[in-house]
Amino acid sequence: MRILNSMYGQAVGDMLGEPLEGLTRKQIKARWRTVTGFVRPPSITDDTVMTHLVVRSVCEAHKVDRHHIAGVFLMYHARIPRMGPTTAHALSCFADDPGFTPTAGTTDGAAMRAPAIAWLFPEEQVIPATIESSLATHGADVAIAGACAIACAVSSAISGAGIEEIIQAGIEGAEHASNNLAARIRESVGLTSEKALEDAIDTVGCGIETMEAVPATFAVIASEQDFRSGVLAAVNLGGDADTIASMVGAILGGMMPGRCAIPGEWIDACGKGNSAEDVETLIRESWRCISESTFRDPSKSRN
Repeated sequence: MRILNSMYGQAVGDMLGEPLEGLTRKQIKARWRTVTGFVRPPSITDDTVMTHLVVRSVCEAHKVDRHHIAGVFLMYHARIPRMGPTTAHALSCFADDPGFTPTAGTTDGAAMRAPAIAWLFPEEQVIPATIESSLATHGADVAIAGACAIACAVSSAISGAGIEEIIQAGIEGAEHASNNLAARIRESVGLTSEKALEDAIDTVGCGIETMEAVPATFAVIASEQDFRSGVLAAVNLGGDADTIASMVGAILGGMMPGRCAIPGEWIDACGKGNSAEDVETLIRESWRCISESTFRDPSKSRN
């Protein structure tokens, strides 16, 4: 149930943040004062679509393969809304050279889809699987570190850990690729104990760069552990609101053992709206793949 809650939490965060992506906090306050729910019919972005495409790739290939993941992204390119610049460039290169592996890319596209790895694999396999998955589109150390931080945090959450252990898991995940990002996460969390979340974000930032979006995610969960208040806090930050809220939602949703922790009207929204039918389909297909896979439970193997 925790994995399924993390899936719904990720999608809900994405849908709530979708209309606010790119806006400043001042613009959000001027228009809505405080966003408390959907401000227009819910619609997902590349955050949700690409996260579930990672699940599809891994289940089809029976392993994590950066080139297979990139191939699946290319196959469904037309169905991926708002694809980020780094991902779009990497896939263009992959289309020209199927052996392409990126060496650059510092944005948060690898981190945004990292929950998929936590859903699929046991804790001890999360780091190597996340690195391989990240290399489908992002090659910079900071982007890989951000993905490891989010994957480890989600993995810790769905294992039943508390918030301090989840944050520490994220920091240790980041340390596998970038001590600078790990230090930035520590700083962001520390700031929330000294000042209001919004003031902490003024220091950390909440843009599309991994060095902003991932520390901002940890600042939010350090400040707000309740699912509703946490996701809404992320949404109201503006900036890369959909991605930060989706990562917050994946972590906080994964902490919850029962569905009641996620507001029922938000769960229902996964079956309504502009692209919501696709949301429910994506979640159910991924849940079936994960439930039937042998990654977490080798006893399911027929060999």
